[in-house]
Amino acid sequence: MPIQEIQKCNGPVSFRTGKILGWEEISERLQDSVWLSRNVELHLIRHAESEVNADKRITGSQDVQITTKGQIQAINLGNKLDEYYDMAFCSSLQRSQKTLDLALENGRNGRITVEKIFKDKRLDERSLGVLEGQKVQWIPAYAVGDMNYAPENGESYDEVARRILSFLLELADCVRDNDIGKLLICGHMGPMRIMVGILEEQEDPVTVLRFGFPNADILKFTWNRLKIPGFLKNIASERELP
Repeated sequence: MPIQEIQKCNGPVSFRTGKILGWEEISERLQDSVWLSRNVELHLIRHAESEVNADKRITGSQDVQITTKGQIQAINLGNKLDEYYDMAFCSSLQRSQKTLDLALENGRNGRITVEKIFKDKRLDERSLGVLEGQKVQWIPAYAVGDMNYAPENGESYDEVARRILSFLLELADCVRDNDIGKLLICGHMGPMRIMVGILEEQEDPVTVLRFGFPNADILKFTWNRLKIPGFLKNIASERELP
């Protein structure tokens, strides 16, 4: 399915708001675990190699293309996907969109069917401010699991977590309302760390911020509930305070 058609797909499902909730509302909605109506197969992939990845520089929110190697990775990725998904999602950034496009168009000899595809900015890579374009480097704050650290003019993992929880809350509503059974999401390293931490209900932020995902690789989850995991509970509690 050509990427330019990604918002024009027909189908019964709608994904409505794109809204980023505040911590108070997130905590209220997730005071108790939100159980889905069924076990959902959720396949999560990181975009293929980008031009900045290839140069071993920090990409962040820059909107860059994938390389020739990345195009091959995305095409090969398609053969690891299933032949049917109810819904697929990519970010608003080109490298995520192009990876999903090439994987779906070429995988399984062109026999992959997706009922509806959405772009969602909440899946965008985190902004890394002044670090963007610099050589990949060790960041002490990330090494100790500091969810509140943000580079100058950049975004903290606290802010990324709000985006991802807001996305997953809306997705959980959509799954329950439409009896969705299989999902595909093409994302980026930073938001994927948070999403995997949530799906695995991780306790330790150090573990979560150390996650690494190869380009154009696929992670498979069985998703049946949404809760605020341990690695985010302190943040959620702090942000609720008046």
